[in-house]
Amino acid sequence: MAPTTHPQTEVRTGSGGRTDAALRYTEILELYARQAWQLDGFDADGFAATFTAGASFSHVSSGEVLVGPEAIAAAVRRVAERRAGAVHRHWFSQLLVEPAEEGAVPDSEGGAADGDAVRARYYAIVSVTGKDGAVAWDPSCVVEDVLVRRDGRWLTAERVVRRDDLLLR
Repeated sequence: MAPTTHPQTEVRTGSGGRTDAALRYTEILELYARQAWQLDGFDADGFAATFTAGASFSHVSSGEVLVGPEAIAAAVRRVAERRAGAVHRHWFSQLLVEPAEEGAVPDSEGGAADGDAVRARYYAIVSVTGKDGAVAWDPSCVVEDVLVRRDGRWLTAERVVRRDDLLLR
């Protein structure tokens, strides 16, 4: 039986019979799992290292746009201070990965060095567990990224986070 392909996804046979698209998707899932663990552990430098040198990170609800890993790490440290005393878990799901359109990676980023750039979209929510065991939830969000492959690993070149409750206003 021939594999079914999505019209926006190029599927070619890769090593070991795996498709390039499936391998790419798995690598990107691993990137997001790593980012969730880094955020939950307040590993600011580790999280920031998953972004390109000129990356932008925009959280629409705050209006703040962070540029570069240093600014991203500083923001994670500020959040860690503000959220001390509770356990936070980032949950990412419903990941869609599609080829990035031409020009999606700014020239200042040098394009996709390994010839690979994608747009990724997913849902995110954060659970917050207090000392008393009560669990609260931050508003759910839609996250849109431009990812580039550099030196064999995926990095975030652009991230835009939109809270769902603000979509209703």
